[in-house]
Amino acid sequence: MNNLPRILLIDESPSDRRLATLVLTGELGSLEMETAGTAAEFSGALATGQFGLVITEARFSWGDGLEVIRLVREMRPECPVILFTNETGEELWSETLRLAVDGYVSKSSDGFVRLAEVVRAVFFRTRRKAVASSRDAPYRRLVETLPIGVFVATFEGEILEANPAFASMLGLFDPEEAAWSAFPDLMVDSSVADTWRSQMASTRYVGNLDVQLRRADDSLMWARISSWVVEDAGSGMRHIQGIVEETGDYHATQEELAGQTEALASSNEELEQFAYVVSHDLQQPLSVVSSYLELLSDSAREKLEEEEESYLDRASAAAVKVQEMVDAVLGYARIDTRGGEFLQVDLEAVLEGVKDTLWKEMTCAKAEITSDGLPLVTADQAQMEQLLSNLISNALKFSGGGPVRIHLAVEERETEWEVSVRDTGIGLVPEAADRIFVMFQRLHTEKEYPGTGIGLAICKRIVERHGGRIWVESQPERGATFYFTIPKRPAASEEKPA
Repeated sequence: MNNLPRILLIDESPSDRRLATLVLTGELGSLEMETAGTAAEFSGALATGQFGLVITEARFSWGDGLEVIRLVREMRPECPVILFTNETGEELWSETLRLAVDGYVSKSSDGFVRLAEVVRAVFFRTRRKAVASSRDAPYRRLVETLPIGVFVATFEGEILEANPAFASMLGLFDPEEAAWSAFPDLMVDSSVADTWRSQMASTRYVGNLDVQLRRADDSLMWARISSWVVEDAGSGMRHIQGIVEETGDYHATQEELAGQTEALASSNEELEQFAYVVSHDLQQPLSVVSSYLELLSDSAREKLEEEEESYLDRASAAAVKVQEMVDAVLGYARIDTRGGEFLQVDLEAVLEGVKDTLWKEMTCAKAEITSDGLPLVTADQAQMEQLLSNLISNALKFSGGGPVRIHLAVEERETEWEVSVRDTGIGLVPEAADRIFVMFQRLHTEKEYPGTGIGLAICKRIVERHGGRIWVESQPERGATFYFTIPKRPAASEEKPA
């Protein structure tokens, strides 16, 4: 079914009628056609009125073709008429213009080839005109101005109507140019076109299908298609309605993200290689330096002056410091590459374990650590232990000398847990809130507060690996509150099929 109306072909020549019928059915598929070669046949067809488009000659032995057009216009004013004739002349064209003939085709070899194309174009314009004058005209005007493509097609996929945005997407100047092209044939990937056809036939709906379409100039474009089947209750005739949204920018962004992901994966591989170099090529010479400094200290300390002895102590301390930094960088590099599986982790139990590990530091700082009761989260347990340990160690270190009060609180949100670690220490200026999470960025000298300057950078990397965020709110001498979020997700063991 091609949704074309019944065609009445009026022509005295039996051979021309046969040829025109063959051309139209060959180009347009199965058609309902009625032919008239005599006055009686024309009168009978006019009386029944079972046609929706007329193709007529200009001259007959039994009458005038222009009179035929006038009778059709009187009986069926909305019926489109195509003049298919050998006749020419200014008087003929002037009269057909007055009669508002919808299409002209010369009866020649080229004309027979063009006949189906003209029928399609006339039907397209007539359909649009009818819709424009219907009660749905306001909605039609809205469709015409939409920035996304809208189309109507036969159940087989031949486009009956399209709005200007649809034509523009395909590189066409007018929606009429899109008419009667097969919508699935616009799809570059034939397997996607087959999927579209089968889903339209079975479920009668396709939603948000990403496809590549071929433009009129053979260039390609990405589009997202949603289409559905509509059935006329009276006639039972089905057709497809759909919308097409150009998604070139989205796919360009996706390709860019894919490139960035690939680059990030490559960067992680390089980081892993760097970690290997650190752990093997640097650790050994550092160990040798430390060993020789220790031997030198044991054998020569009694022979050294006080100042020379201080040089030796500083060198030994520097070697230890470099070793600590190497270990810290190695740990930072392996957060992503050597991370554990995400399982259900009890943060309250993790906190108790951290307190046991840091009991000496807590005792020296006269620290009290409390919590509201931390939740179960899906996370890497070892990294959660390192995260809380680093944040609490940081609070103990920057206590300012007075008794330390550290409190951990939690707020449950729809998609995540937000945990806060509040202390009563020296705090920091708000301008430094981002800088402290950068590796080796320090706000104080090594002498004031010893450390590698990488602890908070590791915290940030751990939280980001879990898909969360970390930040700090603070004022000088008013303590600091570190916040981090952990998304809610099923544990890895729960994601596996039974």
